[in-house]
Amino acid sequence: MSFRKTIPYALTSATMLLIGIHSMGSNDKSSPVSNDNFSAYNIKPSTKIDSASQSIKHDTIAINAVAQRYDVVYTRADGNKIRRSGGTRAWRNNNPGCLRYSAFTEKQGAIGEAGGFAVFPDEATGMRAIGALLQSDKYKNLTISQAIFKYAPPHENDTDGYNTSLRKITGLPVTTKLSALNEDQLMRVAHAIRTVEGWRPGTETFIKKQAQDTADLYATIKNQMIKNSLDRTI
Repeated sequence: MSFRKTIPYALTSATMLLIGIHSMGSNDKSSPVSNDNFSAYNIKPSTKIDSASQSIKHDTIAINAVAQRYDVVYTRADGNKIRRSGGTRAWRNNNPGCLRYSAFTEKQGAIGEAGGFAVFPDEATGMRAIGALLQSDKYKNLTISQAIFKYAPPHENDTDGYNTSLRKITGLPVTTKLSALNEDQLMRVAHAIRTVEGWRPGTETFIKKQAQDTADLYATIKNQMIKNSLDRTI
């Protein structure tokens, strides 16, 4: 066979070989692409969508809250506001345990105060604050009953009724020490407290940011950064 005729055959064979290798390493088009396939070729999956989602999520986080009569107005990171009206104090404040505003609740993430109670940026933060309180030095060595006596004293609450409700909801003896509870049991107590304190949603109103709101937002962020810096110094 002449040299001129050999070249097309060689090219055809090489092409077929490459196609075969590519076919063996590829997934069917209907199959999802896994992270293993990316790592095999040392290619990292794109994180642009996740980053965008995180950015949107962070923009909607409440960073400040103030009381306006019975309402609570939350300022979000993007400068927009949410007004919560009606419902219960626990819901308006994102404070399922109705914890008083204090250095403790501020440390747990409170962003303001309304009606004497802490305001948290979201319900999850408020729930974690209940758990942190029950695990604190002031509570962890108490029984559930003793903790409720301290948490909801008789001069302000129906303490006996509170204990009865917690026993029924959690299925735990109120003579159990908080330090003896596992994580699941502790969360059952926290959710029972949420139920007894009352969590009834009201109405949320979206308030679009104005030019002055943006200036106020920058001032709030600046003051918070200064405060955090001072706290770290102390």
